[in-house]
Amino acid sequence: MAVEGSGGRFSSASRHIADEEEIELTSVGVDIGSSTSHLVFSRILMERVGARYIVAQRETLHEAPIQLTPYTDGEEIDAEALGRFVEASFASAGIERSAVDTGALILTGVAVRRRNARAIGDLFSAEAGKFVAVSAGDGLEATMAAHGSGAVIRSSRSGGLVINVDIGGGTTKIAHCRGGKVERVTALDAGARLIVLDETGAVVRLEPTGRAHAEDVGVPLAIGAAPDEAALAAIADRMA
Repeated sequence: MAVEGSGGRFSSASRHIADEEEIELTSVGVDIGSSTSHLVFSRILMERVGARYIVAQRETLHEAPIQLTPYTDGEEIDAEALGRFVEASFASAGIERSAVDTGALILTGVAVRRRNARAIGDLFSAEAGKFVAVSAGDGLEATMAAHGSGAVIRSSRSGGLVINVDIGGGTTKIAHCRGGKVERVTALDAGARLIVLDETGAVVRLEPTGRAHAEDVGVPLAIGAAPDEAALAAIADRMA
């Protein structure tokens, strides 16, 4: 790889990355979750220290509006709608895809289990080599949430145990942090969108674990059913 100019971008084939003291990168992070999807654009300044580069500065350039992850039905993510959202996010950021140097695509929660999860990765196939694509399991999700919330850093200052609880759309992740490290993690099959209702109160999407929680309290659910407030409260109590 090569760069152009002081702190420049990877553009000039005549110069090598090893010749540069500073490298400025434009990065995009893409999170496709059970409930929501989100893009964040960043500028990262890398400085050479000895034989390696370290991140010297991070700057958020643009946070695209968060949207509910679109589904065509209860089983598949709507790849076309998600593609339109990605394109709109680039447009709102005023950044061309060709201007992105690197990035990460992360699928989390029950989004990973969808039959067409691979199709989501194909949305970024043109950027092969630029993007790191990860299907985050429960352990990685719990660890990322603990770092992102500040729980890990807080544990290094508090001298005691800090517990981070991340309630997602499909699962809830718990991380125990102590001394600036994640000691242990676990996950529960309880989340905010295991049972999805439309504006009329009818069930339009039902995850297997959502159905199981409902059955545990004697509430049989199916697509189109309209559980009353007492039933919903009982299901929520069961999840909690």
